[in-house]
Amino acid sequence: MKNMIKKMVAITLSGILLAGCGGSSKKESETIKLGDMEIKANEITTTDGTKGFKGDIDNTNLQTIYEGLTVEKIHLIDGNDKKIKGEEVPFNSKFSIVLEGVKNYSLKDGKAFPKLGMILMGETGVVVGEDDLLASYADGMSVEDASVLRATFTVGAPMEAGKTYTCQVSVADKNNSGPFIMTTWMFTVK
Repeated sequence: MKNMIKKMVAITLSGILLAGCGGSSKKESETIKLGDMEIKANEITTTDGTKGFKGDIDNTNLQTIYEGLTVEKIHLIDGNDKKIKGEEVPFNSKFSIVLEGVKNYSLKDGKAFPKLGMILMGETGVVVGEDDLLASYADGMSVEDASVLRATFTVGAPMEAGKTYTCQVSVADKNNSGPFIMTTWMFTVK
């Protein structure tokens, strides 16, 4: 299924790029429907909203795919909770990937059981890997608390200035093995 989403995104993005050439006068908020797909600014979804792709509008190249679980907003913030714009992060700093409006968990006794993982990779392999940042919530979380998730990365040794790294944040539902959200960002340490 993940490969199908990747192919679907690639085909649809190609169509968007071709359609967008030549100075379109369409509004950013306009939605285009193609079969069971809806396309709007930086987002492609199925008409039922359960599968899709989201890009960002802050020139960071942050990319997210999802299926089953849904997410309203994904953004990058620095250690001072200010939005990151661009693809560079200072050495000896922190940044977070924040997912807001996460929905569609399979609830147990009215609680959500999200699994939040993060991985940071460089040229030589994995720099940081955490399988479940929410493992301490064995009794679950309120739906409200589970709707906003944040993974924070520290930019420091063994990372090096001038090198490029890729981080990935994953969200899963511990009560349902299918749904997921996967966010990826490639950045350079300055």
